[in-house]
Amino acid sequence: MDRREFINAVQRRLGPTFAAPAEDSMRAVFQVLHARLDPGQAGHIETHLPKEFKDDWQLGPVTTMGRKAGLGPESLDRDEFLTEVQQKAELGSIGEAVHATRAVFAALQEILPEKDIKDTAQELPPALRGLWDSAAEQRPWEPRPEPAGHEYDERWLGSPNVPPPAPPESPEEQPH
Repeated sequence: MDRREFINAVQRRLGPTFAAPAEDSMRAVFQVLHARLDPGQAGHIETHLPKEFKDDWQLGPVTTMGRKAGLGPESLDRDEFLTEVQQKAELGSIGEAVHATRAVFAALQEILPEKDIKDTAQELPPALRGLWDSAAEQRPWEPRPEPAGHEYDERWLGSPNVPPPAPPESPEEQPH
């Protein structure tokens, strides 16, 4: 998958009326996720990304210097992670940050080997891991926040306490 194909995969998941360009959302999620991961796991992911993504995946000089000094990955819970994505991508709500994060996580999982998908999940705190694990499971019939501004409920955040939604009834199953 090249850069354009990846961005198109993110854009398809975001939908045509999403508030920010897919590339801005991708860059924000990449940088926040990279900061959250152990440098070794971040490096594994980078090896599977198109070459053109190196600058988008890399972190700013302050965080990179902290990593070289042995400070390790940032410890962010799900809400802090989403707030950072919202700020970096200049999104209008946390709901938009959830939607952008899910879109990028799902596109990433399309290009990563199963081992790296599992290893990444293991490094994330439980609530954020739920978002990672549920990203690829978003069904096309599930509502998304379009127009932007609708709030997400817990089922979008990968909460272990909320079952996934059932598909809609097919026309044959609906009463006449």
